[in-house]
Amino acid sequence: PNFTPYAPSPKAVAQPETIPNLIQKKNKPYQLVQQAFSVKESAFWGTYGITAQTLKLYNVFSLQEFRSENNEGKPFCFSSSEQEPIFGYIGKRHVKIYRPFSEIRFLYGGNFGDNYCFGLEQLPAKGDTLFITGGEKDVLSLSSHGFYAICFNSETAHIPVTVIRKLSHRFKHIVLLYDTDKTGQDASIKHQKELAEFGVKRLVLPLGGGKQEKDISDYFR
Repeated sequence: PNFTPYAPSPKAVAQPETIPNLIQKKNKPYQLVQQAFSVKESAFWGTYGITAQTLKLYNVFSLQEFRSENNEGKPFCFSSSEQEPIFGYIGKRHVKIYRPFSEIRFLYGGNFGDNYCFGLEQLPAKGDTLFITGGEKDVLSLSSHGFYAICFNSETAHIPVTVIRKLSHRFKHIVLLYDTDKTGQDASIKHQKELAEFGVKRLVLPLGGGKQEKDISDYFR
């Protein structure tokens, strides 16, 4: 198993359902145990056209276990199961946890800094079109289909102008590609106005906006 340093070691680990406030906080200590992707987990990603090569390129791992602490400093632990897998988007000083079939889908550990941007390191020096999308899975799906993409922490998260300014010199077109539900489209319109000086465009997918058909990952299914 591949361990990431964790301190302090919890004497007693609370049950997940007793722990509120599992939201991002800077410098949250964490420990994780990596494991190989199971056949079922690989099939989950494959549903969206996401390949093993893409997962490796973007440092996405299957996790056997994730330990951290909540905003009150209480330790907690999540363990993977066939029904509730745990995936980790692993950065240099942080990890974002994705549990697609769990009540608490996203968790955070480590230090994300001020400008979390998934997919930035994998971009080429120059390109034609760059998509800003709503989440990590959408970035992975677009990449597996030959497109360049990044995302910030969520659709409603602030998009740093400094990041877009630099990217506007590298890509001819920057396009917002958000979920087709109301939250996604409202955020898309808002960000387009805020980034108007860079000529950022919007693309709306021909999807109904329901839970199973609202983002680019669903479009590729």
